[in-house]
Amino acid sequence: AAMAWPAVLLALLALLTTPLPAPAAGAAPCGPGQAWAVRLDRGGHAGGQELDELAHRVAAEAGLESRGQIGQLEGHYLFCPGVGPDGWDQDDKGAAEVLAAHPEVSWFSQQQLLRRAKRELAFNDPKYPKQWHLHNKVKMGMDINVTGVWERNITGSGVTVVVVDDGVQHTLQDIQPNYSPEGSYDLNSNDPDPMPHPDAHSDNHHGTRCAGEIAAVPNNSFCAVGVACGVLASGIRVLDGPLTDSMEAIAFNKHYQINDVYSCRLSWGPDDDGRTVDGPHPLGKAALQHGVIAGRRGFGSIFVVASGNGGQFQDNCNYDGYANSIYTVTIGAVDENGRMPFYAEECASMLAVTFSSGDRQLRSIVTSDWEFQKGTGCTDGHTGTSAAAPLAAGMVALMLQVRPCLTWRDVQHIIVYTATKYEDKRAGWKTNGAGLHHSHQHGFGLLNAWRLVNAAKVWESVPFLVSYQSPELKEEAEILAFPEKLVLTWNVTAADLRQSGMLTLEHVAVTLTMTHPRRGNVEILLNCPSGMTSLIGARRIMDTEPTGYADWTFSTVRCWGERAEGQYSLQLTDYRDGVLSPGVLNRWRLTLYGSSMSFEAVKERQRHVEEAMGGQYLHSGFSLPCPPGLDIPPEVVSPLTSNSLKSLLLLGCFALFWSLYYTLEVSLAHLEWPRPC
Repeated sequence: AAMAWPAVLLALLALLTTPLPAPAAGAAPCGPGQAWAVRLDRGGHAGGQELDELAHRVAAEAGLESRGQIGQLEGHYLFCPGVGPDGWDQDDKGAAEVLAAHPEVSWFSQQQLLRRAKRELAFNDPKYPKQWHLHNKVKMGMDINVTGVWERNITGSGVTVVVVDDGVQHTLQDIQPNYSPEGSYDLNSNDPDPMPHPDAHSDNHHGTRCAGEIAAVPNNSFCAVGVACGVLASGIRVLDGPLTDSMEAIAFNKHYQINDVYSCRLSWGPDDDGRTVDGPHPLGKAALQHGVIAGRRGFGSIFVVASGNGGQFQDNCNYDGYANSIYTVTIGAVDENGRMPFYAEECASMLAVTFSSGDRQLRSIVTSDWEFQKGTGCTDGHTGTSAAAPLAAGMVALMLQVRPCLTWRDVQHIIVYTATKYEDKRAGWKTNGAGLHHSHQHGFGLLNAWRLVNAAKVWESVPFLVSYQSPELKEEAEILAFPEKLVLTWNVTAADLRQSGMLTLEHVAVTLTMTHPRRGNVEILLNCPSGMTSLIGARRIMDTEPTGYADWTFSTVRCWGERAEGQYSLQLTDYRDGVLSPGVLNRWRLTLYGSSMSFEAVKERQRHVEEAMGGQYLHSGFSLPCPPGLDIPPEVVSPLTSNSLKSLLLLGCFALFWSLYYTLEVSLAHLEWPRPC
């Protein structure tokens, strides 16, 4: 072995003394303003060499030259003007026209020089250095990328976020300066003060922690910093006592001309036990719909909900009617490694994820805490998907500061277009027909405050929401046992969509009724016309319910931006054992939600959003005009009680009786009236 060392040294010496090859012609970097970033539509291309060859062909057609893939972003290439007698005098307009019309190009952007300086915000809040979700110095990129937004004085100013929970200790020094009493209420005690009440378990601190995540005041030498530290925070105390459908409806619309964003606790929904199927009841559903129509002066209240903490029971958020509602922003959780924690739920209706706790070796969320009982005013142990949802609510507040007239659907669209796909082999990322990536675990990806705010700054409102609903399709079909499957299809034609004007999709929903001796054995898939598959009904080992589903609605966002026209297929598979009798699908109905935005307009929006990511619009005084909001009548201050309803019913009966009596009197008098000669 000793004799081998001289040979190794000689080889290394030869390698070091060998002259490096000269760079190939034209390999010099592009000049300022000369580079083009281009994302290719992968389509049927496997990747690697095939994509490289495609990039060279597309670049040549545009009179440019491909310089290879941009970093680790697969399908993204850098194009530069080709080498030739014209050198750098390439026609930028001509290249842009070719790229814009090219069927293999998803989006492109001419690169500009960005001014960057090494700088760092300094806060005297003692726990701020431990808020890794805001600025992660250990694992770069595993944070919400918010500091650049703060540096431009975007902190949520002028926006109010309400925490719908077990109360908010608004006297806490991290919350009091940003507290909004005008947007607050206690529905449990029926008074304006949402102060939490100490209890036997000392666990009514959740709302205060969430409020701290959103709005904790910076530079007060106490605890931590909120993601939207300039926002106003209010509280609605409702989850510390019996909860009825009417109370839920009141909470969803309480002070809805003051409160812009509703951050709703995870407890708002069914138990995450892997067997419950439940959602808002009639009044709660109506309140959600009313909120997005009339809230925030007609631009719509933003309802942010957590996906759920039932992952250890194989629960799925499509069995939660709050998480799969088209009116809510459903947010899941990932840990500081970007992995889905053991407790987190997945589903096809999830829009995006942001950070929360992981296993015991990973860090949790640092935030404010109540000072009652065992509380100290600060905690580094906030956990669960209900710790992720307030971060999302805070980021929405940052968006609304730069563009107050974003509608509730604008917010959803911007999240879809800006959420970041990242490397996670367990995620099962799929690319839909509009070029958008989605994972049942991570939605459209990680929320990124910088991307959200820059996109919001240049965003023009999407067209009105339109919908299409198929007739009720009565089947009475047996659900076949694995490996067989029951497949049902429905074709949506251009004529079907003509009345609504729908061209592209947002949410797709299936409402079905089925009977089964053990409904957790059934798996339900939905295929959109593009071929994009959604697992809308996952198997659940804990769900032994023998009643099946009665008009339960499953939904998916995985077909967002795709063309609405075409054939949809529903697939049901029964993973039963031989003892159980087969289940039966009784009926189902397909509902499409979308807009008149064309497929080409969707692609153009994606390109426009990516162009704004350099921050040039935040640097300048650029501002799109905002339409005036609607003059919405004030809310009803005192909700109807059961006694007042009884009184109104008695008055109604009396009025009906009196009108009948009066009608009878008039008729009899008319009969007895003497006839003229």
